[in-house]
Amino acid sequence: MAPEIITLQLGSYANYVGAHFWNLQDEAIATGQQEDWSNMAASIDHEVFCSWSEDGKGRVSYAPRTVVLDFSGALGGVSFSPDAAEAVAASMAAGSWSGPVQVHSTRRAAKSSFRQQLEAAAEADEGDEAAAAAQQAALEAAALALHQEQQPKYWTDYLQVDLHPSTVLILPGVWQGSSAWHGWGPAPDSSSSREAAEAAGDRVRWWAEQCDRLQGLQVLADDLGGWGGVGRSIVQELREEYASQPLLYFSLQQQQQQQQQQAAANTNSSSSSRRQLSQCMSVAEVTQLASLYVPLVAPASTAGSSSNFQAAALLAAAIDTATLPLRCNSAHTAAGAALGSTDLHSLCHLLAGPAANLAALSLQLPPGELPSSTPEAASQQDTSSSSGALLSLSGSSSSSYLLTAGVQLGPEQCLAESLTLRGARVSAATLACSSQAKAALDALLLQRQRNTIGHPCVSHSCISPMPVALPLSFPHWLGSAAAAAAAASSSGSSSGAAGVRIPMLSRPGMDAVAAPGALSRLTATASFEGVLAGLSSSMRRLVPSGQGRACLDEWGYSVGDTQELQERLMELAQRYDSDDGL
Repeated sequence: MAPEIITLQLGSYANYVGAHFWNLQDEAIATGQQEDWSNMAASIDHEVFCSWSEDGKGRVSYAPRTVVLDFSGALGGVSFSPDAAEAVAASMAAGSWSGPVQVHSTRRAAKSSFRQQLEAAAEADEGDEAAAAAQQAALEAAALALHQEQQPKYWTDYLQVDLHPSTVLILPGVWQGSSAWHGWGPAPDSSSSREAAEAAGDRVRWWAEQCDRLQGLQVLADDLGGWGGVGRSIVQELREEYASQPLLYFSLQQQQQQQQQQAAANTNSSSSSRRQLSQCMSVAEVTQLASLYVPLVAPASTAGSSSNFQAAALLAAAIDTATLPLRCNSAHTAAGAALGSTDLHSLCHLLAGPAANLAALSLQLPPGELPSSTPEAASQQDTSSSSGALLSLSGSSSSSYLLTAGVQLGPEQCLAESLTLRGARVSAATLACSSQAKAALDALLLQRQRNTIGHPCVSHSCISPMPVALPLSFPHWLGSAAAAAAAASSSGSSSGAAGVRIPMLSRPGMDAVAAPGALSRLTATASFEGVLAGLSSSMRRLVPSGQGRACLDEWGYSVGDTQELQERLMELAQRYDSDDGL
């Protein structure tokens, strides 16, 4: 039995990312049930993030082991509680008022066409092949329309999985867009924070009681969008109950381009001050509670980043690949077994050990082809190349995305890293064996070490033969980029390359393509020193200002509290000081 991880999603943007993340898990499970993919998919253990159940006919289904928190009105036309309408009626009937009652309600938000087609497909007769084909065509058409819309209004519009009703928590009396939830959010001792922390703790406990070997917690938090104070209260309560369990915290920020435009449109700088203080509070507060803190934001220059739907997909794909070592097992596949599996405690200990417990994340999707099938030839590859080759660790290829703002991932700054390479290729549609991929990766890391003598970096690497199974709802531009890169790389492939031919995936509006590989890099980097020093400087400048003091008073922080948090930021920055022997 695999050791389990419980995930928490705090806030609407976190749920945008979470919806894509669970769609990727769902697609990997469904793909693994297909005959052509079953052998390769056996290398991934889906029970780490998902719970499973079996019906009377022996059919196994999976459900995300997650707790979802959001505002009222954020679910669109989807209700995860089947008795929601009855609960409202019961609450009205239970009142002490015996006089006439008038009910005024707005029209319920409609489900997206994609969601409607998903539900229709689930109810379709499996024995009618013609009807199933027509239903699949309708589903793909709805998915294509979803991509063309660019910005689904709700994260439930493209969610492909069914969440357990007990795992979805809606904050009572707080509606989406509430001005009181801009920035870091309500004070930790506010009634909304206390209620949310208690409710989330109950749900996590409910999941934990069903786990055989809980290995830790994963948190996706929209902590700059109003959920910071509440998230801190929730994490603090969880740390008290699960003190021995590692907690991996992803701080999810909406794209910089949109934030900069909003700040520029505002005639006063209150929104800019609020955002800077929110970021300071998140790092200073949460790093004291989390085992590993990973700030993420889709680059402003990324195609499609003006849409939360598309930017969130990029972050979800990065999280999915970076956490793949936690889900790999020893099953042997036609391309070899997965190599380098680990657990959450070891991953957090590796990256938090050299200095402070912060890490940066980058992703290459797709990473390109192996530079060579032999370590000797691979070692000649320039590790700082901008050509977009597989192991261009500088992250400068056209399909590379640095998802942590303000840091550098050069070899001189690297302290420790976890690299995950999945679905490596020797040609556009030929999968490299695990041993080939590991030899190429090890050779390039060795070459980098030779080029940076005096700057040691402890590296963990995971090799998985399973590529990224892209769900229908995955943004079209990322899928197109993967297909284009695969087509371009195939023209220069070695005709004699040995490997395993992989099945093809079809996407709406596109020709069938090979499922893309991915390379993620989770890095403890010394360049966090400048980021932390900058945050401390911002806090020192903003706290005495009228706008800054007003924000902090609203969030429940005294002058003494803010002084301690500022000192915390400077103390974190000093841990990266090279003069201390790092």
